[in-house]
Amino acid sequence: MMRFKIKPKKKPNISIMQKESNSISSEQLRTIRTSIQFASTEKLSTMVVTSPEPGAGKSFISMNLAISFAEQGNKVLLIDADLRRPTVHTTLRLSNELGLSNYLAGQGKLEDCLQEITMHENLFVITSGIIPPNPAELLSSTKMKEFTKIVSDMFDIVIFDAPPVLPVVDPLIIGNIVDGLILVLRSEHTDQSDAVQTLDKIKQSKIKMIGAVLNGRKNRGDSYKTVYYTKNQK
Repeated sequence: MMRFKIKPKKKPNISIMQKESNSISSEQLRTIRTSIQFASTEKLSTMVVTSPEPGAGKSFISMNLAISFAEQGNKVLLIDADLRRPTVHTTLRLSNELGLSNYLAGQGKLEDCLQEITMHENLFVITSGIIPPNPAELLSSTKMKEFTKIVSDMFDIVIFDAPPVLPVVDPLIIGNIVDGLILVLRSEHTDQSDAVQTLDKIKQSKIKMIGAVLNGRKNRGDSYKTVYYTKNQK
């Protein structure tokens, strides 16, 4: 296992889990985490989180899921692989001077891109870095495959937060590199035809589907919850 000395970055001013009153409860995230762990007989250490379209909450799920895995004692790396409209660095209030795009373009060392989230033990982040003119080309490069192997050896869990499937090919590229894909759908937001089209693209790309998260489902009392479905559930 490769080891780097990682310097803690500026402590974020917010906790994702407490960002807003209708955020996903810790118990619901633990349920999703456990479902993922039992979704396959094989170990799932690298995964990509995506959605059919923008606005489904896939970045929010990615960040909260990373926290949930870290709370379990896993050494977790969250990577903002949305090289078009990144949000992780904004939400966590991290520097985005060096990130994934810089590393893949040969403009930064891996240890310089890693940022430790001091308010959540065992959690590390690699932000997107500068927005490149060729995101798909960088993500499909040999260096991206090598990068995924390196970080999977360094961390117990690696979560890629990717762009939506329908607008761009990026999440499908990442899906063929990692152990599996988690699809986030938003209640009363994701169109059924978009969901079907997304599932068809995932199937055609021969990507392992871990399961789906139904985000923002209205519950009694006007509260919101998130539900996880494995690929075998109906």
